Amino acid sequence: MNENFGRKKKLRVRYRLSVVFFAAVLIFGIMFYRYMKTVTLEDVLSENRTITVFSHNAPDKAEDREDGQDFPAGDDSGSQQPEDPSGIVNPVPECEAADSSYINDCVFIGDSIVYGLSSYGVVPSSNVFASVSMSVSKAETEKIDTQYGSVTAIEAVTQMQPKIIYIMLGSNGAAYMSASEMYQSYQAFLNKVRLASPYSEVYIISTPPVTSAKENSVESPIKNSDIDSLNEKLLEYADSNGIHFLDLNSALKDSSGYLPSESAENDGMHFKYSTYETFIDYILSHIA
Repeated sequence: MNENFGRKKKLRVRYRLSVVFFAAVLIFGIMFYRYMKTVTLEDVLSENRTITVFSHNAPDKAEDREDGQDFPAGDDSGSQQPEDPSGIVNPVPECEAADSSYINDCVFIGDSIVYGLSSYGVVPSSNVFASVSMSVSKAETEKIDTQYGSVTAIEAVTQMQPKIIYIMLGSNGAAYMSASEMYQSYQAFLNKVRLASPYSEVYIISTPPVTSAKENSVESPIKNSDIDSLNEKLLEYADSNGIHFLDLNSALKDSSGYLPSESAENDGMHFKYSTYETFIDYILSHIA
C-alpha cells in the first residue's frame, strides 16, 4: 500500500511541474507577442543593428561593369543624383591609341554632324543614332531610323544597352538658343539616356567650333563664344556626375580659335571627310 501511495505522489509532482512549465511558456509567449507588436523599425535601428537588403531586380549587365558601381537614380524631370566622381579626369587625357575595333562597342548619338559618321562610312550605321534635324531641344522626341525601327535615341539605347555611348549635340540650335537654354535641354536628355542604359559608359563630346565665316555670316551666324559657354557647362555636368568629357572642340580649333575653313564644308559648320578621320583618331586616343 505504501508503494502505491509513493507512486501516486510522484505522479502528482510530475503533473504539477508540467502545469508550471506550460504556464511559464504561455506567459513568455504572450509577453513576446506583445513586445513584437509594439517594436518599430526605429527601435531596431536605434540599437545600431545592420539591416541588409538584397535586390533581385538588378540587370545581369551589372556584372559587366569593372568598378562594380551602379549609376545613380534619377527621374523624368531631369534631376539626377551625382555619381561618385572619384577617378574621373576631365577632359579625358590623351592615351595610347586603341584599335579601330573599339568603335564596334560604341554608339554615337547626335545631330547632322554625328550623322555624317555613318553617311561617310566612318562608323557602321547600326552604331549611329542621329538625324540631320536633331537638336538639343528635340533630342528626346526626334524619331530616327535604326535597326529597331523609327524610334527615339532613348528608345534605341534602351533596346541595345550599348557598352559605350558618345553624345555630341549643340550645333543645331546654337544659332537661335542661348547656351543656358541648350544646356537645360542637354542635361535633361543626358539624364534620360543614362537611365535608359544605366550600365553604359557615357562620354560627352564637346560641341565643335565653327569657321570664322560662319560666325560672321549674315544668315544664322553661330558664335564660338556661345559654343564655349555650353561646353563649359557640359564639362561641369560631367565632373559632378562622374562621366567622361572629350574636348574635341579644342582639338579642332586653329590658332585663332576657329574651325579651319579647310576642315569644313561650305556652310562653315559641317565636317569634311578628313575632319571625320581626325574625329575618330581623337576618340581612339582619348579613352578613359
